[in-house]
Amino acid sequence: MRVVKRKVWERAQTGHLETWVDFARERRARTEERAPVWRAILKEVEAQRPFRSGERVLDIGCGLDTVLDYIPDVFGVTIDSLMAPLAELGLSEVAQHAAGAFEELPFRDASFDRVFLMNVLDHVRKPDAGLAEVARVLRAGGVLVLSVDTFAGRRYREKRLHKWWARVRGARTKHPWVFSIPDIQRQLERAGFEPGRPGHVPGTKDRRTFFTSERYPAPAHGSPSRP
Repeated sequence: MRVVKRKVWERAQTGHLETWVDFARERRARTEERAPVWRAILKEVEAQRPFRSGERVLDIGCGLDTVLDYIPDVFGVTIDSLMAPLAELGLSEVAQHAAGAFEELPFRDASFDRVFLMNVLDHVRKPDAGLAEVARVLRAGGVLVLSVDTFAGRRYREKRLHKWWARVRGARTKHPWVFSIPDIQRQLERAGFEPGRPGHVPGTKDRRTFFTSERYPAPAHGSPSRP
C-alpha cells in the first residue's frame, strides 16, 4: 500500500493550514462567490443520485469550505485532521465537526448515506486505505461524490516523476499524489465502489475530474464485492 512519509505529510499539513488561514483572513468561506461552484456540483450530483430528506452526509477534508452549507434537509458532519486550528478560524454552523484522519475515520460501519471527498485524495497519506475507510462508513448502496485533479499522457508522466522525487527528498508539497482517470477508477473498484462515469463540472478547473460512485453491497464476511 502506498504511503507518504510522515515528514512530507506534516509539511503538507502546514501548507494546508496556511491556505485556510488566508481563506479566513480574506473571508472567502460561505460567500456568494463560492456558491455558484457548489450549486453546479450539486446539480450534477442530484441528476445522478438524487438526495433524500434526512440523509446522513459526511464531508471529508473540507476545511472551512464545506458543500454541506448548500444541502438542505440532511444531517451533515465534517472531518479534518486540522480540525482544532480550523475551529479557531470559524467553521460552518450547519454541520457537526469531528477531528480525525482520512485513513482512520472515527465512525461506525455504515454510518452515512453519502460521502463527499472534494479535492482531497491527492493530499492524503494513504489514498487506498482512506478509500477503504470511506467504503466502510458508507451503507451498502451509499454514494461517494469525489473530485480530484487528473492528468494524462506526457503531463501525467512528468508530474508523477516530479512528485515522486519530492517525496523521496522529503520536500514540501501539498499534493503528494498524481492521478490519471484510470488510476482513480482502479482505486475506487478496489475499495468496493462502482466508479461511475468520469465527468467535469462547469466552473471547476479543467483538469478536475468528477465521480459519483456507488458502494457495492458487502457479503456476509464483510468484504466489499460486486453484485
